[in-house]
Amino acid sequence: MDIKLINRGTTGELILIGRLDANSAPEAEEIFKEMIERFDTIVLNMEQLDYISSAGLRVIKIIHMGMKKKNGELVLTKVQKMVMEVFEMVGFAGLLKFE
Repeated sequence: MDIKLINRGTTGELILIGRLDANSAPEAEEIFKEMIERFDTIVLNMEQLDYISSAGLRVIKIIHMGMKKKNGELVLTKVQKMVMEVFEMVGFAGLLKFE
C-alpha cells in the first residue's frame, strides 16, 4: 500500500492506495500516529483503496480514537463499495464520519 499526504494547513489528507492489510498495517499505523500529532483534521481518501482486512480496521480504529482523544476530526472520503461493506459489517459505518 502507498500513502500520499496532501498538507492543507491544519488538515492532512492521506490518499490510501492499494490494500490495507496485515502486510501494510504496521507501516500505516506509524504514519497515522504521526499524522494524529500533526493535524487537527485528517481526511482518509479511500478512492484507490481496494481492500481492507481486520488489521486495516484496527489501524483505522487507532486513528479514530487518537483524533477523538485530542478533539480532532477524522473523515473518510470516496470509500469504495466493497470497503464500505466491510465498515458496515463490523459496525464502523455508524462510528466514523463519511463524506
